[in-house]
Amino acid sequence: MTSDFESLKTLARDLCAARFADGGPHAFSVALEDGNAVEFFRVGGEPEGEVNVRTKVLDLDEVARPGDFAKSVLGGNFFWSGTRGGTLSVGVDGGLWLTERRAIDELSDAEGFGQCLDDFAETVLDWRERSALYA
Repeated sequence: MTSDFESLKTLARDLCAARFADGGPHAFSVALEDGNAVEFFRVGGEPEGEVNVRTKVLDLDEVARPGDFAKSVLGGNFFWSGTRGGTLSVGVDGGLWLTERRAIDELSDAEGFGQCLDDFAETVLDWRERSALYA
């Protein structure tokens, strides 16, 4: 069972060797099938046993009606109804990002870690499809 970030990183490296990228002592990422990466990272001052997880959903300049799409995003964030527990936000790069804080214990084995990747992949696909409605 994984209980710390280094153990989680080792698990990810073992499970996803070909898609794993080490980001230093406090970060790593795993590429999804679409080429996007799910990033796992720790920021100082956070509770032990928790990790931030994020991935870029899309570039907002790809959305023709960004105001209408933004309303949809806000609705999806409401009680996390459209994000499977994550939060959609705009990054400094002008992209829409899905971010979530998870307990490392939830990701402590192959099943839990795989479910996290699946949740992110499904949510990204869902929001990419929704963005097409605003073209």
